[in-house]
Order: sequence, then C-alpha cells, then structure tokens
Amino acid sequence: MTLIDEINKWKNKKILIIGPALVDMYLYGRADHISPDAPVPSVKIEKRGAFLGGIGRVIKYVKSLGGIPVVCTIIGNDFEGNFFLNKIKDLNIDNSGILIDEQVKTPQITKIKARNQHMLRLETDYSTDIRESTIENFFKIIKSQPKDIASIIVLDYGVGGLFEDLFIQDLLNLLKIQFKNAPIVVRPNALNYYLYEEVDCIKMNLQKALDIFSIERTTETSVIIAAKKILNASKARNVLLNYLETDSILLSRDSEKVEKFAPILQDRIRSYVAVGSVIMAVLGLSFASKISIHDTIKLALYSAALTASLPPVNFFNSDKLKQFISEN
Repeated sequence: MTLIDEINKWKNKKILIIGPALVDMYLYGRADHISPDAPVPSVKIEKRGAFLGGIGRVIKYVKSLGGIPVVCTIIGNDFEGNFFLNKIKDLNIDNSGILIDEQVKTPQITKIKARNQHMLRLETDYSTDIRESTIENFFKIIKSQPKDIASIIVLDYGVGGLFEDLFIQDLLNLLKIQFKNAPIVVRPNALNYYLYEEVDCIKMNLQKALDIFSIERTTETSVIIAAKKILNASKARNVLLNYLETDSILLSRDSEKVEKFAPILQDRIRSYVAVGSVIMAVLGLSFASKISIHDTIKLALYSAALTASLPPVNFFNSDKLKQFISEN
C-alpha cells in the first residue's frame, strides 16, 4: 500500500480534540511613522479579521482531511466565546462538548500586522482560575462523548487557567479509562511535557525542545539527547521533534531506534502556527487509522510542507494532499 493510499483510512475517523478555545484577532494597517509618545511604529488600522485559533485550526484540518472532529473545550459567555461557538456551528460540528462558563473569559491572541510583518502580538489567558465545579462539569462532558473515538489529540498551548498540573493528571487518567483503546497524541508546552505520562506520542518543535535543556548548538547528538530526555521523563511511546528546515527526529520506546526524516519543505513558511496545527491533525488521524509510525510522520511532514506554501487561513482536503504527495 502506498503512502497516498494510507490517506483513505482517515475518512470518518472520530478524533477527540481537547484544548483551550483560542480566538485569533488580526489587525492590518500601515506603519509610516514613529509614534510621538514612544520610539515605536504608529500603525493606522485599516482592516480587521477574526479566526478560530489554537484548537480551532486543528479541528478544521481534521474535518477538511476527512475525519470527524469531536470537540471538548471551555469558553466564556463573551464575544470571543460566542464567535468560537458560532464558527463551530458553521462547520456543522457537534458543539455538545463545549462548556460555557459565565465566570470565564475566552482567551484571545491579537496580532497587529503592517508591511506584511508582525508588529505586535497581544495574548490573554482564561481571565480567572477556572472553578473546581467547572472542571468537574468539563470532565462529565468528556465522559459523555461517543465511545467509538478512534484517537485523542490533547493541545496544551500554555494558556493560563486550564492546563494546570493536577488537571493534566486527572485528564489523562480519565481518558485512559474512558477511551481505553484510543491512542493519545499530545502537543505539550515546554514547561510540562513530563506530565504527559505514557501517551502514544508527544510532538514538540525541535528548537523548543533544545531550549528546554539549554542546548545551544543543534547537532544530531544534541537532538537525540533532548528526545531521550523527553521520552524518559514522560515514558511516552514516541517522541517527535520536528523542524521543517532540517531533519525531524522520531524516537520510539519500543525500538529505541532514532529515525531521521529529511525536510520536504519547498517554500518559505508563511505560518508556523498553521504548520503545527496540520501536523497534529495528521498525527491524530493516522494514529486513529493504525498507520505505521514511519508513514504517519511522512504524511505529517508532507502536510506541513503543503500548508507552509498556503495563506494561514487556507485549509486543504485529502485530494489536494494526495496530489501534492504525487507531484513531489
């Protein structure tokens, strides 16, 4: 069976996606002079745009590539929360896994762009510590999800208020009991990767992984050291350290063999966030489809290369991915 044929296995696989509900706000404008108040560019806003961010991108990729996303997240009863909820409804995705809490403020990232460059990035976390009763209700919602979940994607973007240490431990225990046969694929933040114990795959950006251990020089040895430290601390089955411009590294507990994957990238990367999102979506779909780990990583890197060449808000289907793989 060819790599392209493997993509057909993704169709209608139910993927449970858990993470913070982020909304991306873009402000576009002109920066033609320095502010009189401080030595910073003065940007005149000309256009605005709002999009699903964070888990929203992964949700859209899972759906566009043929899977069935099952969403579990928490939002506030605010503009951002209503925007997130309405976008999920527009995608004809079941929204029963979205918990609305009156005391929560939905997190948001605002990016100000001028001259095709990012001028400023503003971030907000969940505005308050999420109540214990809210977490309990959230876990009840997760328990109520379909039993035929084929894989689980956990996305921890370091948004404050939700992915605290105890929450992560309780969440993993719940998932392993409730969905026994479903592989768990995790995108941790750099500070808590070791909490995701015995999951099926941890995916991290290679450079961020090196930064965790204060490794300044990128050599094959240094990358392997970082991967082994993450593997041993988390006891994960697989650790993927990806960096599109250079080799990606896979270290598996079963074989203890280090596999290198050459870069497929052909264009400059237009959005690292979009690239990371499609990789997580493809990992989730491929683990759900019981595709070999080697082919899973290759499919993820092909998808990342295609995404890198597209505008950040463009989402492609499986046919376009098949065509891209065939041509390359």
